Amino acid sequence: MVMVGLFVEGWYPSEEKAVMIIPLFTMAASLLTMAFPVLMLISGRYTAFVPWLILISDILLGLALLSTFSQRRVLILHRGVHLSAILLLTSMTFVFLQTASLWLALALSAGLFVTTFRVASKTSAGYGVQFRKEWVASKYLKLNAKRMGHWKIINAKPTNGLMAISRTNRQLAVLYCRFEDDGCWLHLDVFSQDIFNLQHFLSEEE
Repeated sequence: MVMVGLFVEGWYPSEEKAVMIIPLFTMAASLLTMAFPVLMLISGRYTAFVPWLILISDILLGLALLSTFSQRRVLILHRGVHLSAILLLTSMTFVFLQTASLWLALALSAGLFVTTFRVASKTSAGYGVQFRKEWVASKYLKLNAKRMGHWKIINAKPTNGLMAISRTNRQLAVLYCRFEDDGCWLHLDVFSQDIFNLQHFLSEEE
C-alpha cells in the first residue's frame, strides 16, 4: 500500500489502487458470448447453443462483479451491486425456463453488463476516498456523537468485518479493521463525490 504524504489527525489517505484486470477481460469476453446468441436468434440457426452462451455470459459477468466487489469493502452497500446480483440470478434462471423467451434472458444479461460496468468504472477510477488510522486491537470503536445521525455501529470491537456503516443520499461509507504485520489499522472507505470531513470523526478527537 502506498501512502500519500499527508497527515490529518492520525488518518493517512490511502492510494490503494484497484486491480481491474479480471473485470476488464471477463466483461470484454461476455460481449462476444452475448453477440453470438443475437445472431443465432435472428438467423434461427444453432439456437440450441443460445442458452449455454447466455449462461457463459452471466458467469463471466458474475466473475467481473465479484472481482470488482472485492476491491472495495464499501461496495457491499452499493445499489448497483445489489441490482447486478438480482439481474445475474434472474438471467440464469430464465435461461432454461422453456416458458420464457431467450430474448428476455439475453436482455437481462445485457442489463447485468451495464450495471456491472458502471460499478467497475467508478471503482477503477478510484471513486471516493480511503483512509486508515493506526488502532489498538483491544480498543472499541466510538464515533463522535454528532456523526451518529447517519452512522450505525454494527460491531464496536476491532474486526476484519464491518464495524460501522453509513448510507445517505450523498455517500456510502464503511469502517473496518485490518490486522497487518505493523499492527492493527482502522480503515475508512467512502464512496462519494463529496469531500469527507475527518475532523472530530472519532469521539477521541473531540
